[in-house]
Amino acid sequence: MQRWIGFAGCAVLALFCFLMAFLALPLMVIKPQKFATAFSLGGLATIAGIALLRGPRAHTRHLLSRDRLLFTVTYLGSVFFTLFFSAIAHSYLGTLLFVVVQVVALVWYVVSYFPGGSAGLQSTTASLAGGARSLLPF
Repeated sequence: MQRWIGFAGCAVLALFCFLMAFLALPLMVIKPQKFATAFSLGGLATIAGIALLRGPRAHTRHLLSRDRLLFTVTYLGSVFFTLFFSAIAHSYLGTLLFVVVQVVALVWYVVSYFPGGSAGLQSTTASLAGGARSLLPF
């Protein structure tokens, strides 16, 4: 029961952070720091909630497994650099770059838990890339 309560608390926190990020989205062009901070905290709360539900040790072992290690390094690195460029370096382009990496990594993480999610995501990405290539002049 405690795991479910912890998961629910993290889910509420994540929803609140994602809502704040969504509300800050129109300001992304002018001031990406607000979106970056809220989105980063929402993503971390999501992963913390899943860890509480599965068990922190089991989830940590899972994230450090061979299949998930690339995601773990990509996602945690993107969160670190997003917050670094946002709060410390105050770099507009750095913040935008790592927010994009973070969004892609988080979508990859969530979709990979659905049956056929990874294959569906790869198929969709390939279709979108093919469509984008046909639109580009080079």
